[in-house]
Amino acid sequence: MTNFSCPRCGARSTPAQCPNCGRGPEPLLERLDELDSALRVLSSRANSRAALEAERAEVLDDLGRLAASFRSQNEPSAPPATPPAAAPVDADAPDAPPVTMVPPPGTPPAPAAPPAAAPPTGPAPAPGYRPAPPPQAPVGGPSQFSRNSTQTLLLSLGGLLVAAAIIIFTAVAWRNLGDGGRLAVLAAFTAIMLVMPVALLRFGLKATAETFGALAALALWSSALAGYYQFRPEGEGLTPEAVGVWTLLSLIALAAYRGAVPVGATGWAMLPLAAIGSAYSAFGDTANAALLMLGTAAVLAGAAWLSTQSPTAYPGSNLWSARLLACGSVVLAVLAGIRVVSTLEQALATAIAGEAALLAAGGLLAAIAVRRSGAAVTTLLVTWGVVGGLVLAAWVLAYRAEEAALVIPSLALVGAVATVLATEPTGGDGSAGMQASSIAGIAALAAIPIVLADAPELSSHLAATIVVGLTAMAVSDPLGKALRRAAYIAGAAVGGTAAAMSLWTLAMVWWDAPTRPLDWEVPIVLAVTAAGSMLVPRAWRLDVVAFAAMFAVLAAGGLLRGDNEAVPALGLAIAAVIALASALASRTLVGRCLAWALLPVWFLGSATATAEVLDWNALDTGFALSVAAAVMLVIAAGVPGPSRADRILGEVLAHVLFGVVVGVMTVSDWFSQLLSSADQTRLLPASIGVYTLALAGAGLIAETRRLGYSIAALCTGTVGWWTLLQTYSVSTIEFYTVPPALLLLAAGLWRMSRRPETGSWAALSAPIGVGLGPSLLLALGELGEPVQRIGVGAAALALVVAGATLRWRAPLVLGSAVLLVLTVNEIALLWHLIPKWVPLAVGGGVLIFTGATIEQRRRDLRRLSAGLKSMR
Repeated sequence: MTNFSCPRCGARSTPAQCPNCGRGPEPLLERLDELDSALRVLSSRANSRAALEAERAEVLDDLGRLAASFRSQNEPSAPPATPPAAAPVDADAPDAPPVTMVPPPGTPPAPAAPPAAAPPTGPAPAPGYRPAPPPQAPVGGPSQFSRNSTQTLLLSLGGLLVAAAIIIFTAVAWRNLGDGGRLAVLAAFTAIMLVMPVALLRFGLKATAETFGALAALALWSSALAGYYQFRPEGEGLTPEAVGVWTLLSLIALAAYRGAVPVGATGWAMLPLAAIGSAYSAFGDTANAALLMLGTAAVLAGAAWLSTQSPTAYPGSNLWSARLLACGSVVLAVLAGIRVVSTLEQALATAIAGEAALLAAGGLLAAIAVRRSGAAVTTLLVTWGVVGGLVLAAWVLAYRAEEAALVIPSLALVGAVATVLATEPTGGDGSAGMQASSIAGIAALAAIPIVLADAPELSSHLAATIVVGLTAMAVSDPLGKALRRAAYIAGAAVGGTAAAMSLWTLAMVWWDAPTRPLDWEVPIVLAVTAAGSMLVPRAWRLDVVAFAAMFAVLAAGGLLRGDNEAVPALGLAIAAVIALASALASRTLVGRCLAWALLPVWFLGSATATAEVLDWNALDTGFALSVAAAVMLVIAAGVPGPSRADRILGEVLAHVLFGVVVGVMTVSDWFSQLLSSADQTRLLPASIGVYTLALAGAGLIAETRRLGYSIAALCTGTVGWWTLLQTYSVSTIEFYTVPPALLLLAAGLWRMSRRPETGSWAALSAPIGVGLGPSLLLALGELGEPVQRIGVGAAALALVVAGATLRWRAPLVLGSAVLLVLTVNEIALLWHLIPKWVPLAVGGGVLIFTGATIEQRRRDLRRLSAGLKSMR
């Protein structure tokens, strides 16, 4: 591990902390460590090495100034000493003195690093002794407002005032002086501004020389403006070409001046001047604008090279000016190309729009790769400038082409650029940006044959996807991984589009729609997609084959329909079989759930098409769909699978399908046939009965929720039985209540036999209430039939006898209550035949007997209560 001399105390420390003075993380030391690590792995011929060495020298200068500020605060009366530089030492040898790291070859000479602080001498401190912490720097930094800051502020303000004076003088001279006088004054002032930096550098006034260098650039451009008006042809005004020409000449002169005089501000001043000249040039003729912009770009590139060859007193500022000059050169060159592209004819723009989108997507991939390789900042700026120009050119060409096939590549480029802008600043692995750029590349590659040769769109996108997928197999990660994922997404999009188009067959079956949107490209693309399933992961291959075959058969059935409705019906039936097989055999949860979701759709389509072939009415179709829902329920509930989620989805969809079918069968127009066509009206109870059998079977074979299936089967069976009785116009209530009561009674007895802890109330109260409750209510009053009252009384008596014999509380209590209600009802019916004195005499006798034997009655009630509690 490499340590450094602490800029605060001079002791050995890491960039994160200093154990001697307690200093926290130091960003300058961390940056120096990063630069040293990068220089150790770069060769001496690497293009980015010079930039790293210049930045390292700048960091060493900053560390020297930081150490000097700490020393001036901690030792104000001591004589100045050489500032401790950040000399790296070996942390694995704690007793060795700090060793200055040898800079890599080609590194410019750095400030001399003084020896690290010597270890303290003298007697060892006593235990528990803690040295006093060094004085802390002010909150605002080493110095609230240093001398250099004051100088920079004054020079900046002075430069702005002089620049304003130049602009105001040029405007005033425009109005009050002649062309010759204005040119003479500005030329003289420009000459003075150009000479001043040379003189100031000779006397060591570097910052002042930088200020005059920037002013000289502005003055030279103003002089060129005045010279144009002096020598312009008669009657010619201020044209875009004229502004571009004199700006270009000014930039050439400034570039030469920058190479001769080491003043970095001149390079900075060239950037806004180049922007002004190029902006004016862009409004001229296409050829002139492109030539002037390319010339300006060449001048900026030369100025960037001269800046690296002529170092200034401020290497950091000089480095960034060179970077921005190079980046500006590239951006201007690309903008010149865009200026040419924007005036192309529509046919030519259409021909090259796809290639431009493909180049833009490839540029995004290249830019991400450059960033991942750890390239220098200059390289990154230039690369992103080129990529931005390519993307802009692709959008301009797509707009000029007015071709619908270019919409998808343009939108894909928008998504790729947004993804890159969102992820690249974070410095991640770039996988999201590469994947989005690869998708944009697939869309652009597919658009080329569509635009140039009018190729089928689906086939072109599928071919582009296959090409990228095969390329991904030959490319190493991470690019290969991004290409594979992009191919998967594009393939899913192509397959999904073809599948959506094949659904038009359902519109043909249900609404007799024309075949127009469908063509043979759809099943062919789906067949090729199924054949290309070997390129996808093994777990998804069966899903790709199943879904592609499913929708291919559906589309082929619609295309072969003609006047024969049996063909789409057969196609939908085959699609249903494939979906069912996929729901059972798929290795992915998503594939199984999608298969179960599509199965009811295929059932509906197949039943509708079959109804057209066999001349079924709504009842026949509903019965067929009920059978299909029953089969779907039994398979989903009974067939074992790797997970429960997909099978639960299948069961829910079966319930939904059955409920919709029965609801339609009940409320549709054919419900009026219940009273006229006996053969037809029994299809509704038959449908409910079939699904009841399916629920009962699911309750027997399912692993869980058996009680729920049993209750559902009982409910649907009861509804089906009532519907069947209604078709026969049965009005006797017992036919409606006794069968469900018997089923409930059987279930309760089975439960009591299987679970001894189950009481009779929980198991037998429901069947007794269902069986006797409605009949008892109808038997009360004067309208009650005597036979019905006798039957209810006999059943209640049987319940009392069974309860007393088997010691079951519920039958005994409920039977006794029914007998009591019947007795009261009979007395009420005969009340008008009893003499008035009889009730009084009977009531009085009962009260006297109860009062005389009150203690005995209490004991009888306690024994009765205890006996009831002891029953089950």
